[in-house]
Amino acid sequence: MRRFLLLSLVLGLTGCGSLGPPAGQASGARESSLSTVWYAPPVPHKGQATELTEWWSRLGDPVLPALISEAQAESASVAAARAQVFAARAALAGADAANLPQVAVTAGAYRGASGSAPLGTGLNAGLQASWALDLWGQNASGLRQAQAQSEAYLAGWHEARVLMAAETARLYLGWRACLVQRQVIAIDGKALAVIAGNAGHTERAGLLAPATAALARAAQADAEGRLAQQTRQCEQQFKAIVVLVGADEPRLRERLGQAAQLPMATAWSVNLAAVPVEVIRQRPDVARSQQELAAAAEGVGVARAALWPSLSLTGSLLRNRFSGEGTTTTFNTWSVGPLTLSLPLLGRGGLNASAEAAQARYEAAAIAYANVLRRSIAEVEQALVALDALTRQKAASQRAVAGYQRSFEATEARHRVGLANLNELEEARRLKLNAESGAVALQLDHLNSWIDLYVAVGGGFDPQQSPEPLRNPS
Repeated sequence: MRRFLLLSLVLGLTGCGSLGPPAGQASGARESSLSTVWYAPPVPHKGQATELTEWWSRLGDPVLPALISEAQAESASVAAARAQVFAARAALAGADAANLPQVAVTAGAYRGASGSAPLGTGLNAGLQASWALDLWGQNASGLRQAQAQSEAYLAGWHEARVLMAAETARLYLGWRACLVQRQVIAIDGKALAVIAGNAGHTERAGLLAPATAALARAAQADAEGRLAQQTRQCEQQFKAIVVLVGADEPRLRERLGQAAQLPMATAWSVNLAAVPVEVIRQRPDVARSQQELAAAAEGVGVARAALWPSLSLTGSLLRNRFSGEGTTTTFNTWSVGPLTLSLPLLGRGGLNASAEAAQARYEAAAIAYANVLRRSIAEVEQALVALDALTRQKAASQRAVAGYQRSFEATEARHRVGLANLNELEEARRLKLNAESGAVALQLDHLNSWIDLYVAVGGGFDPQQSPEPLRNPS
């Protein structure tokens, strides 16, 4: 027995390391293969740099941050990610408890007779303990695996919140842009209605050809159709916002108003590190993938340790009471043992297959982590390229709108004195309208590209922030 205990102690001290692959070295190798510079234009710093957690408030629209908070609170994806965080924490607590001796309170009762003992009733109560000795680091690997999974789910919760914030902002800004487009069409429609009315009067006086008057009425009808179509689109987008934030529609409509304006993206700015790997570490999806790789590595250790012998120790401490033939006896009993060594002999094919499956999951997680790293760099660079191009496009669009506006005003003045016909006026109006609509669409693209950059650099990911405690169901 002494030799057996000594052997068990030696095995326990020398076998505590994990049998899995080194996840830290794998993730470090993946990061070292990344580029050390950006191959994209620098971010346009036209505003004061700020933390991403305060980024939405810099738009100057107090409604948007509140809408984002409400949408996150009502989001099914965010709620599911939050539930996974608490489930992972429960699994972590269970894995932590498996490394410690287990102690339970027991109580029992019996009635009977055996040998020299008379017929009687026995009662006992006390403590029963057990301890699975971690010879090969299986429990330690399981604990580290549960810890990594908990961190991965926490990062997944952050990722869901960032994506919901971006989705809410895109929908809200798209609705605002739709209102601006509707205003442009409405103003044009009012002017066309005046021209069609004047053309009708002139036609009835015999001073305008019927075909020209019909053209004016057709232009007015076309504007009315475009206005109805734009109104429908704006209403559909607004109802999508109502569903997203789970608000009462009349109250939300009163709260948001009908202001036809878009915030200026020039007030936004992002602190972008010069080294790409410093940026991607800010992303919750990268943190999640890295922790999933670590969990897969520890899973290999758990599966491999199952192929080796396991050692467990049990013990008990009981207070006993026996009553029989008019006498009552009270006494204590205790025991240490048995010390049980277990080694699977049959069915090892299943254990070997489980170890191979764990190794395959680890290799798949390593490739997935590398893909996330490459995609993260690409998304940042794509957002930078888009912002650089859209900045130049916006400047050109503003010059085009100003030019078409001057051309339309000149043509309108010539039309009033009879030096330009209605066809020339309508052509100038169409060019001006297209330029104004294009400028609004370009401004929305610019805002969406800033949102893409916000998501690409992590959206203010803070691994120290955790979900709020669970509420009482009552």
